[in-house]
Amino acid sequence: MREKTLLKSLVVAAMMAAGGNAFAQSASADKGNSFFLNLRGDFGATSCVETSVVPFSFLGFTSGVQGGFTDEWKRCHIQFDLGWLPSITVHPSGTTHRITTKLEFLYSCLKPSDSRWHFWSGASVGGFADAKLLPDLQNAQTTFSLFGTISAEELVQCDFAYDKDDKSHPWMTAFVKLSLPLFASGSRPGFAYVQPPLNDDDITTLLTRANEPVNKWFPGYTYDLGFTVNLRNGNRFAFGHRVDFFTTGKKGAYRYDNACRTGYIQFMFKI
Repeated sequence: MREKTLLKSLVVAAMMAAGGNAFAQSASADKGNSFFLNLRGDFGATSCVETSVVPFSFLGFTSGVQGGFTDEWKRCHIQFDLGWLPSITVHPSGTTHRITTKLEFLYSCLKPSDSRWHFWSGASVGGFADAKLLPDLQNAQTTFSLFGTISAEELVQCDFAYDKDDKSHPWMTAFVKLSLPLFASGSRPGFAYVQPPLNDDDITTLLTRANEPVNKWFPGYTYDLGFTVNLRNGNRFAFGHRVDFFTTGKKGAYRYDNACRTGYIQFMFKI
């Protein structure tokens, strides 16, 4: 019985560690260190423009499981995210797969106090891979894009306390978070068609042989809006709304626009 319980615990921990994207939360500026494992689920809609592949846009429906960890101490926290967001496209029919990763550092702009307002500022490095499998496009049915980004991060929080006279232990935290990519560098298909595969092509060559380098300043934005419920045992869960937009610009054969709007629920387990 003990072996089964231990195995289940290890599986859950592995899923959370290998999961996806969780933004840093800090309901209060504690003096000690707090470490959380995060697990999050998303559901929503996505749209994309792929002029390097086909000259029209398409709409899809997306859902995904994301997770990571958050490490908080004093006026700082670090967060690592790793996620997978698959989508089903309506026209042309097919599937897309988006894998994201992000390492973020935030610093409290105000000294710890009993104020209900908290302002955080920082930066992050990350990237994403976008693979599309669209049989309707025939020789352009498989495309692969890869980007790395450097971003500025801003987070504003407002606490709601159990006791109005004691704001150090809020039961709920409202938050707004903005992520502004400053620069993106990546690889995109460079032609209006994709070359047919050769028998000796490996998977990397098959996916990127027609790609060209692409660089872009200020390629988009991401914002989160929602609430975090802070349980008395130290765990948290959040629910909210996210909009994620990325573009390489509206001119040229390399154009790539991707917009994703999702609702989500996230669990944060303190360890």
